[in-house]
Amino acid sequence: MLVPALVGLEVREAHELAFNARVVAVAADPAEPLPVSGVVIAQLPGAGSRVAPAHPVTIAVEPRGRGGGGGPIAPLRPGPTDPAGTT
Repeated sequence: MLVPALVGLEVREAHELAFNARVVAVAADPAEPLPVSGVVIAQLPGAGSRVAPAHPVTIAVEPRGRGGGGGPIAPLRPGPTDPAGTT
């Protein structure tokens, strides 16, 4: 299955698109439910990745009414911190 592009979509639309693509949109923190409204601001794995059917796609959502903070969006998984690729 190809992971669809969910970033920029409303949560409801992201869930529907993920379902139609045969993957499952899940919250970054399994202890916290996804908000019922808001915009997807990050996803992992990224759009276009190949995964097995029913594979989870972790999404981060900016809930409605909490925007306006500016600044960078934290990645779902930190990358390497030095040129050797180690942290």
